[in-house]
Amino acid sequence: MKKYLQKALALGFTEAKYLADLSLVCKAELRAYCQPEYCLLYGQNWVCPPACGTLAECAGKVREFDRGILLQSVSIVEAPVTAEKYRLINREHNFRLKQLIEFIKADHVRILPLTSGGCVFCEQCSYPEACIKPELRMESLSAYGIDVGELCETAGLTYSFREDRLYFMALLLIKESR
Repeated sequence: MKKYLQKALALGFTEAKYLADLSLVCKAELRAYCQPEYCLLYGQNWVCPPACGTLAECAGKVREFDRGILLQSVSIVEAPVTAEKYRLINREHNFRLKQLIEFIKADHVRILPLTSGGCVFCEQCSYPEACIKPELRMESLSAYGIDVGELCETAGLTYSFREDRLYFMALLLIKESR
């Protein structure tokens, strides 16, 4: 794990924390925000509902893992944050995550990548047609009903919504392949 954490920091993540004995709860009250009246991404891509599966299906995937690496990218920004600036910073975060995943997978480790901000690897999502880059797809923490604030608190990380900082999070659930 130590080499994965060191690689994460070398790639530019602000924080990287190993979480052993992880027991995640996929909360219906958080997933409830994944509805058309609350989120513009609903029904628009493969990592959001309904395409990502039911909450029960997501919870089933999560239960297969008992440890992970929590990653944080903090960017100091000048307010107001435009949609374009947000998108670019999110893209940087997820491209770092992609590099870390490739590094870890070289050790034949099974990973379920969950991230904030949505998948960024296609200019336009192919949904509802088949995903054209399923090997790169990163699922949404929110769609899985995972409380990011609670996860950060457990790891001792700051997580907030501020005008002068953007916090992007990712969780790599890990299981050694056998």
